Amino acid sequence: MRLVGVPSLLAALGLLLPADVGAQSDVIAQREAFERYCATCHGVDGKGGGVMSGFLKKPPADLTQLAKENGGEFPFHRTMQFIDGTKDVRAHGDPDMPVWGEVFAHETRGSPAQQAEIRAKILQITEYVRSIQVDD
Repeated sequence: MRLVGVPSLLAALGLLLPADVGAQSDVIAQREAFERYCATCHGVDGKGGGVMSGFLKKPPADLTQLAKENGGEFPFHRTMQFIDGTKDVRAHGDPDMPVWGEVFAHETRGSPAQQAEIRAKILQITEYVRSIQVDD
């Protein structure tokens, strides 16, 4: 008996999912979080040309160049710190201006589960920014 068709049969019956289905939904969630919270300033392409970019004191960073500017390695932890506000972001204007970590905290009440949700949003955005790095 040949077992070559078994994976196809299981997939057809819905018993086997492609390995990339979960990864695809992660990428979609990451992109949606970026577009919701970052694209207004950084643009949907992450290059800094969002609709609000002209109103900021300093133009938004080209987020596609972070790895290149860091010797070819994406600065994951530092990027998370910029997003959550633990790293001072003067480009956002007044240092008292809320950054995303504070905004997310205001959206929740601070329970451990909600704090985990905040970290998850920040991780999603950071992962998306990592995914849009370019070499040129």
